[in-house]
Amino acid sequence: MKTTNILGVEVACVGLLDILSCVGHLRTIGGRRAVFYVNAHCINTACDDAEYQQILNQADLVYCDGMGVVWASNMLGGCRLEKNTGADWIFPFCEFAEQKGISLYLLGGKPGVAKTVRQNLLNTYTALKIVGVSDGYFIENSEQVVLNDIKLLHPDVVLVGMGSPVQEKWISRHRGEIHAPVCWGVGALFDYVAEIEPRAPSWMSAVGLEWLWRLIVNPSGKWKRYLLGNPIFVYRVLMATFRLRR
Repeated sequence: MKTTNILGVEVACVGLLDILSCVGHLRTIGGRRAVFYVNAHCINTACDDAEYQQILNQADLVYCDGMGVVWASNMLGGCRLEKNTGADWIFPFCEFAEQKGISLYLLGGKPGVAKTVRQNLLNTYTALKIVGVSDGYFIENSEQVVLNDIKLLHPDVVLVGMGSPVQEKWISRHRGEIHAPVCWGVGALFDYVAEIEPRAPSWMSAVGLEWLWRLIVNPSGKWKRYLLGNPIFVYRVLMATFRLRR
């Protein structure tokens, strides 16, 4: 699979259908596979956190989840990337999983959120196999209980929504204990599906302003990521571009 290097992180040159196909393939080839996303915040974090960067670069698939990464690839002469956020792929993926008989375990969000996500998805995808759910703070069930639950239920894909880099490090730390072919870090996806956090208007997403919407919705929680993080990311990309063109 072709990749492009964004400030030390290898990002796959894939679209939505490629992601679905890849996950379907990874579930069948044996081993314990990991799928992650990156946006500007993730890349900034990876620049400052060598462990996280290594985890990303050892994953089986890392795809683009933000327009900042699309822009960075263009600036750095990489391949043309497509933004695929969880809210974009979750419903096509559920349809795909329903057709292919792929079973899921939902791990993430505050207590009760994963249960709401399961119900919302099953309301539309009635044949979807969601074999288990648990919160991402291990309040409803302890970490060991969740690991034992996954081992017993043996889902094909575990969707882990704890935010980056927590979810990637948790998956990496416990990958040998997670009895599932694929672990997929999904960030705040569950909050969208549970309708806790509203999705940005389509026009804002289309022009790369989804970050601004998230800042407006949750300024106290997102100001540092976007008002400080975005300029730092732009600076890093411009400096990397300058070095390439010298």
